[in-house]
Amino acid sequence: MGQNTQYLYEYQNGKRVRNLGFMKIEQQMDKCMIQIYAKDIDEVKGIVFQTSDNRRYVGGWEPELYDIAEKPTVEKIQKPQVETKISEPRAEENIQETQMELPIEEKPIMEAEEYIQPRNVTFEKIQRQELSRLPRKDWRLANNSFLLHGFYNYHHLLYIEDDGEVWIGVPGIYHEKEKMAANAFGFTDFRRLADVTVELNENEKNTYEDFGYWCRQIKLS
Repeated sequence: MGQNTQYLYEYQNGKRVRNLGFMKIEQQMDKCMIQIYAKDIDEVKGIVFQTSDNRRYVGGWEPELYDIAEKPTVEKIQKPQVETKISEPRAEENIQETQMELPIEEKPIMEAEEYIQPRNVTFEKIQRQELSRLPRKDWRLANNSFLLHGFYNYHHLLYIEDDGEVWIGVPGIYHEKEKMAANAFGFTDFRRLADVTVELNENEKNTYEDFGYWCRQIKLS
């Protein structure tokens, strides 16, 4: 069991053109949940997945999708290098989401390399609407795709005051793929649950993985 997050790219003529968002696979027992967050895409006609053993899973409403699924795989596209800078989606952009269950393919979980050591710090569990306490310029965070993803998975956010600095924490798992997605959306620091003094129920945490909070500093002035 585990989670795996990867960027979603558009390809044209076999070349990567741009980043459209990200997708996350969460594995639980004999199934897995795939969540896809994408922006600026045309009308979706369906979706095709291919596993490491070349099995294909197709869902959609256009016949050509099933024609693609029946064709043998000739070559695999080389995995692209991750870009170091990806612009954050604006609040007004249309985000489309879809989910599909697939058989599990186990992915190794990377160990955390670093995280913020707590100092004189207080933690408060909040709901998404309470982001209104932030400066007006930061209200747009309520529509941040990464924040929404963590909030809907674990039903809360974290308001942190650390030596006069304010941070917003999004609950999630530490591994390299999720780190890339968090950084792309402005949440660059990670605090483990062991370093956070807040009470959580079973639906607000993950007891099987390296659970904690991806944090983003809020500029008060």
